[in-house]
Amino acid sequence: MIYSRRQIWQIGKILLLLLFLCITINPAGCATFIEAGDTNNPDGVVVLIVDGLGNGYINPELDVKTIDGSILKKPGMSNLPKIYNQAVIFDSVFVPELKGNSGHNVIMTGNRDADDTMVGYDNASIYDVVKKHGYLTVGVLERGDSEEVVAENDLVLHDTTNSINEPVMQVSVSGKKDIDALPLLTTEFETHASRALSRVESTPSGTIQRYYTYNKLALDAAMDSINILENEGRDRKYFITVNIAALDTAGLYRGYKGYSQCIENLDSMIVPLYETCQENNLALVITSDHGMAFPDAESRGGAKSDKYASANEVRNVPLIILSPNIKQQRIQETIGQEDIAPIMLSTLGIADRPAFCEGKEKNLKEYAVLKVVSPGITSIKLSSSGKEVCSGSNDSVYYITGLEKNKQYTLETVIDSSGETYKDTLYIENDMVIKIKEKDKNQDSTTSLENNMHLVGGILIGVINLTGLTMIFRIMRN
Repeated sequence: MIYSRRQIWQIGKILLLLLFLCITINPAGCATFIEAGDTNNPDGVVVLIVDGLGNGYINPELDVKTIDGSILKKPGMSNLPKIYNQAVIFDSVFVPELKGNSGHNVIMTGNRDADDTMVGYDNASIYDVVKKHGYLTVGVLERGDSEEVVAENDLVLHDTTNSINEPVMQVSVSGKKDIDALPLLTTEFETHASRALSRVESTPSGTIQRYYTYNKLALDAAMDSINILENEGRDRKYFITVNIAALDTAGLYRGYKGYSQCIENLDSMIVPLYETCQENNLALVITSDHGMAFPDAESRGGAKSDKYASANEVRNVPLIILSPNIKQQRIQETIGQEDIAPIMLSTLGIADRPAFCEGKEKNLKEYAVLKVVSPGITSIKLSSSGKEVCSGSNDSVYYITGLEKNKQYTLETVIDSSGETYKDTLYIENDMVIKIKEKDKNQDSTTSLENNMHLVGGILIGVINLTGLTMIFRIMRN
């Protein structure tokens, strides 16, 4: 049988109609975002992890002591104090573990016992969470570059040797090829990788300047990546992790003098990064995997051996956050290193948390985010003091941003397929996730309307595939 053009066109229209029916019968919303008020969220974030940086060495309100109890003279700084005057500063961030990459893993998962393997689990890291919200993840890592961390990022420039004298920088790409800025970023990182060794060798071996140069490798690459993303990929938010490692090595091999010199150098090098973040509406987070302690002012330091591990100079790390949506404040209460992940996500306006996160959130914003998750297509209404704040329909996931915090709200929902209603009173201080569950009698039902619709949709999809293949085969044969 030979098909005319008219018949082929009619068959095509029938196939399109069947496809449309499948879509409408089995709807699946991604998420609905509702702005209930002003937010001023940052357009991205740079997380600077300074290996071996103890909080007391840079926090103007804290003293630092040697193991024998002597007071150490703190490094001279002029720029970090200015940043402190605009940032949220935490006086006490306690490190739970001191082994391997534990500090890096705790920061990125929010779990006190996190190891490299946990980072690689699905939805276990902060990278997984932000990527689901459309972020590009980029890493410039001199340490903390486990296979799992590298794989979690879309693009990473990292030192495979962890050597200040003989760095071997490598570029790893895991992101989708259709990300517009990725090819340019990859080329830029390859250029940085090819020049790393020669830049280090241009400084005299054994001098403190070599340590400065090693740190500068990562900071320069981070700055260049921001410039590319601002010029070429501005339609996408981004999460950049920068790890600099020379300070930790200086403390271990050059004693307190070299350690102090590296902090003073960091004080000057951080200015361009700080200014770039301010100009481009980016959040800047400064923290560390662990600190450093010294037996006395003339000796080499340490962190992980028994002699040093319990020292406050090791266990207390900085957490400094600058973001357009938070105000300057000093927080004196003690938090855990595992709290950093939920605090960062909250600052970005993201209510989701990594799967194994046990850290406690502290909402630094002037507002809160409410996420509502339902088992099916649901209509919602949120009100306060009898007045409607916002409403939504035809979706199963809602993000409501810009909610006035420290306030009571009433949430009402109706699941479309069953007509089941849910009403609850919420007091919102921090970001919150509400999961709506259907009643038990509906959970066990195999004949519900929603299940039937899913079944019909699946059958129609199969019909479309078989019909299409049959028609194509007949046309080709004739």
